[in-house]
Amino acid sequence: MIIYKIILKTLLFIFLCSHISTLSTTANETIKSKNKYKIVALTSLSADLVNSIDSKSLVGIPGSSLLKSNPSFQDIEIISSGRMPPSLEKIISLKPDLVIGANGFHDKPLSKLNKLGFRTLSTKIRNLRDLENLNEEINSFLSKKKIEPLNKKIQHCYPSSKISKAKNVIALVSTKPILSPNSKSWSGNLIQRFGLKNLTSDLESKSEFKGYVNLSQEWLLKAKPNNLIIVRTPGSNISQYESLAIWKKLPAAKKKNIFSFDYYGLINPGSLDSINKACKKLSSI
Repeated sequence: MIIYKIILKTLLFIFLCSHISTLSTTANETIKSKNKYKIVALTSLSADLVNSIDSKSLVGIPGSSLLKSNPSFQDIEIISSGRMPPSLEKIISLKPDLVIGANGFHDKPLSKLNKLGFRTLSTKIRNLRDLENLNEEINSFLSKKKIEPLNKKIQHCYPSSKISKAKNVIALVSTKPILSPNSKSWSGNLIQRFGLKNLTSDLESKSEFKGYVNLSQEWLLKAKPNNLIIVRTPGSNISQYESLAIWKKLPAAKKKNIFSFDYYGLINPGSLDSINKACKKLSSI
């Protein structure tokens, strides 16, 4: 259980540091277009986004499991492994025109690269609007005359008709502690996008993880969720939730309205494909 808690904290820290808010550029510089460009992406999401716009411009990527299985990234230089910091030596050798990193998680390497004269972009992704901004920003840097909108890349996240489900739901990320996203998180925003009433949306976070609230079993029982989203993380499974003393008393458990989601897509955006799959599943609740 201790190992599981360490893994969970690490996963949430990585996401919350790297994908939470709006765009910014270091040194307050405006990205200018060039005739030729080489981009190094320090996150799987930014790498995927750059690849979707201009695959030839992507010269460096993180060693992410989300990218390893995609043949589009097989011949691109890997500049980091696991949770280790990116290799500045490798990045510098690639002579990139732009290095895209995550605010809070890549602050040090981006700052060092900026001081060495490299142009950098620090990203914060808290909702789809932030992701749309990043899509536009990269398009602008690459001097693309025609911007392919984000809704063409993650179609399931843009429902064609107005949704008015009003079904109540609670998303659970862990059991010790019981963590659930509020409206200030990526997942909280995504859930509300599909007309679902997130019962923890307006709760103030007292958790060490910004955008997530600690719940007691008593509160969970009183909330009476008709639907539960269970997030799969390394070291977790449905049995851990079923072992909660109040589990069988919850309306969602009685009705078997339990929906299992992958960590990537719902909690950490991860990649365009992960996001699209999460949206498709949310639309079916």
